Parts: sequence; C-alpha cells; structure tokens
Amino acid sequence: MYEHCFDQLSPAIKARLNPSRVPPIGFSGERCWPIGEVDLDFTIGEPPLTRTEMLDFVVVRAVSQHNILLGRVAMMKMGIIASIVHQLVKFYTSEGIGTLASTYDREKVIMAIRETKERPGECILETREEGSNKEKIFVNPLFPDQQVIIGGSLPSKTKKKLRKLLQANIDIFAWEYGDMTGIPRMLSIDGTTFSTEHKLNEYKHLEPIHQKKRNLANEMDEAACKEVEELLQAGIIREEKYPT
Repeated sequence: MYEHCFDQLSPAIKARLNPSRVPPIGFSGERCWPIGEVDLDFTIGEPPLTRTEMLDFVVVRAVSQHNILLGRVAMMKMGIIASIVHQLVKFYTSEGIGTLASTYDREKVIMAIRETKERPGECILETREEGSNKEKIFVNPLFPDQQVIIGGSLPSKTKKKLRKLLQANIDIFAWEYGDMTGIPRMLSIDGTTFSTEHKLNEYKHLEPIHQKKRNLANEMDEAACKEVEELLQAGIIREEKYPT
C-alpha cells in the first residue's frame, strides 16, 4: 500500500500500524524501508459476488499511480485467478464465481511511469538502474575493494552519518562467504542493541505450496551452481532432500 492511500484511512486504522521487519525489493532492484505494516479487511467484487479476507499490507513511501499492489500470497488467500491475455480476474465466493475486468489505459500508464521517473520515491537508498546517481563509500581504507554503494542524491548530512555508521561497524561486513560464519548476531548503535539475524516469516495458518521446477539459462545456471557450491563449502547451507 502506498502512503498516499494510507493517509486517506481513518485515524483508528492508522493507529494499528506496526513496525515492518524487512524491506520490499522493487522490479529494478531498489530497496525501500517501509513505513510499517497494517492488517485490513479487503473486499473484492460487487454484490452478491464478493469476497472479504484479512490481508497484511506493507505501507511504503513512493510515488505511484496505484493505491495498492496485491502479491501472490494475497491473491492465493483471496482465491484470485488472473488471466493476462483476457485482462480479467476470477475469484471464488460463497455465491459463485466473481469476475473483474481490467480498466488498463496504456497511454495513461506510460505518462504515469514518466512522471514517476521524474520524481523518484524518497525511500530509495540503492538502485541498480542504469544511469542512476550512485556514490561509493570505502568502508575499509586498507582494502579498496571493500566498498558500499549508496544513493548519491541523499543529503550530505545523511551521507556523513551513514559513512560513519558503516565504518564504525566494519566487523559485521562479509566480503566473501567464508567471512559470514563469524558475523555477530547483534549490533550496538549509541548504546542501543539491534539484532542482525535474518529469519524467515513463518505463519502456521499457511500451508507450504509445492511449485514446479524453474529452469535457468545456461549462464545463469552456471552462476547459480557456483554460488551454491561456495555456500556449501563455507558451511552456510546444507543439502536437504524432500520426497516431493
């Protein structure tokens, strides 16, 4: 959910906003720390063919023509089946199958994308888009290859604080897989301790889904195999076999 949509909600709903634990990653690789997360009753369709489910929305600060975007988890919970060819979605309800048609306007979308590029979102810290404004921070002056890329459009005061923070915590960086086994699990900033351990979000009410194997191109397959082999040698991952 984008901030301009969240701002239109009632104060009672805004008060239910909780901190978010992980940043969403965009289509071009940009990362954005969200404002927070909020759970809402989401209704799709028109009476009598409607369906309502409780969904968790991540609120982000970024320029967009959309109000919200639904991911795979939300679509599965809502029972939505999409057809890109027909620009339709169907969904299950207690009264039968509901259908919604797309109101996609190509020219309108193109104009919105151009406006978005001219006014980039404030949440972007790092991007892989070609021609973007980037700046390198050398975390360790003794090793020129140990550097971090940040957004060059950040305010000078923010860059200075960020550079100081990164250099003061050089011991938590891993420049090769073998270094990752000794990374501290806690980070202390100005006397406040934070956990640096990543965990998977597991929900007991959701059942795991068996998806089909996805093949990669030869170059990508070789690169993936190389990365996996390095992780195996470092002892970070282990082989696991499943019956399905």
